[in-house]
Amino acid sequence: EIINRALAYVQGQSSESGFINFKESTNRGPMYGHGFATLFLAEMYGMSLHPQLREQLSKATALIVVTQNDAGGWRYQPRRDEADLSVTVCQLMALRAARNAGVFVPNATVDQAVEYIKRCQNPDGGFSYRLVDVGESDFPRSAAAIVALYSAGVYGGEEIRRGLDYLMQFPPTPAAFGRQNYYFYGQYYAIQAMWHARGNYWQSWYPAI
Repeated sequence: EIINRALAYVQGQSSESGFINFKESTNRGPMYGHGFATLFLAEMYGMSLHPQLREQLSKATALIVVTQNDAGGWRYQPRRDEADLSVTVCQLMALRAARNAGVFVPNATVDQAVEYIKRCQNPDGGFSYRLVDVGESDFPRSAAAIVALYSAGVYGGEEIRRGLDYLMQFPPTPAAFGRQNYYFYGQYYAIQAMWHARGNYWQSWYPAI
């Protein structure tokens, strides 16, 4: 009952265009919500196979595809003009889930997003927020970037190795809990990255977190 109520709420925020957004919200970054809502619909459709759910999921997925900008990423609004790494990660996670559920996702969309993420990687192995005005690496978005690459089917290579080694500099500790920005956001992605990586990465990270 609780899950069905949550599903009904998300479905109720879905517009004819496929955009999922709480209409009264003043959030300046609704594509974050759209990405996570699309991920949620994909997971729900995978469990229920309800026809109406597939239609809404297909529209939400199509909106992500058509709003990808020329650099290969996405930004706060459903427009093709700008991009940043964290919003791009949300959309790529949603696209992987939609594809897993049987909804068509163009290979070119995924390939362009992968290239965008790779170009955001800094020499230290971490990832910057944007390609323009490239800034320093940061743990939370670097963890997110690695998981996005895994979600796109990139399971190895120099970018993954360097990214994992960067993350290993920031193990979960009581001190880090009070000091790191976006701690839970970072750990949400970091534990998935370490699960994919297996080996010493997983064996050291999982007991710590």
